[in-house]
Amino acid sequence: MNKLNEPGKKNHTNNPIRLGRIKYINVAPVYYDLDKNSSPNIELTVEPPSTLNKMLAQGKLDISSVSSAAYARNHHQWLVIPDLSISSYGPVMSVKLVSRHALKNLDKKKILLTSESETAVDLLKIIIEPYNVNPIFQQKFIASPEWIKNDDEAALLIGDIALKFPWEKFFPYVYDLGELWTSQTNLPFVYGIWAVRSEYASEYPEKVQELIEKIHLSKKRGLKQISSISRMASQKLNLDLSICNKYYQRLSYDLTDNHIKGMETFFLRLYENDIIKAPFKIEVIQSIEPHLTINV
Repeated sequence: MNKLNEPGKKNHTNNPIRLGRIKYINVAPVYYDLDKNSSPNIELTVEPPSTLNKMLAQGKLDISSVSSAAYARNHHQWLVIPDLSISSYGPVMSVKLVSRHALKNLDKKKILLTSESETAVDLLKIIIEPYNVNPIFQQKFIASPEWIKNDDEAALLIGDIALKFPWEKFFPYVYDLGELWTSQTNLPFVYGIWAVRSEYASEYPEKVQELIEKIHLSKKRGLKQISSISRMASQKLNLDLSICNKYYQRLSYDLTDNHIKGMETFFLRLYENDIIKAPFKIEVIQSIEPHLTINV
């Protein structure tokens, strides 16, 4: 583990820390306080995962929720924040493959891929690998079932769009990738984590630690307000409240040793399938007992 309290430059500027937030409802519990109470010390950017991945890699953000696959590609310059993830053990509901064919019959069939998540795309490729199929992948934005044409044989959906429509009414096969992963590995799948740029953490350890504490406190309070968050999500997506309740029950926001094992297994599979160049060690910032005053 990487310690935050090693010597580094102290922050002598008043620049706010730049924090990324995924635009989907899945992270609402973690950002419960931060969404309600804006702070002049935090500059919040709300975008899809793929955009946040790029912004953190380009130094346009300091800390962000990012795809786990993006961390695999940028591990040399990012550190993982402890006790935070977007994950599930089994069905996740918001990462789906909708298809006109069974998985074993997808050879040479066209699959539309979301452009909003690296992890979901990589996970799909890992999931179908045992079926010995070689689909034709094409990237396309999808806003509703009508965006998938008759000659599009399957589509990968993530986030709110996966939850918003009754996809089973439009496609004979609807696969939950979280369920498929756990059936193959008996491990949770970590879709996203929170990461900080290593350079920024070294330069401004106090600012990073304070924000980590705020995020953890926000998560703690958010998890106590799931009923309220579910109602807001239901109104936002015009979705049945029972679906939102079930969705938040399926999600985990922890990062336990078993979650890390799930990540390690996923990253090893990526390496074995030549999706990433080399295996590596996951670097998690060591948890530190809160000692800073947090204004909330």
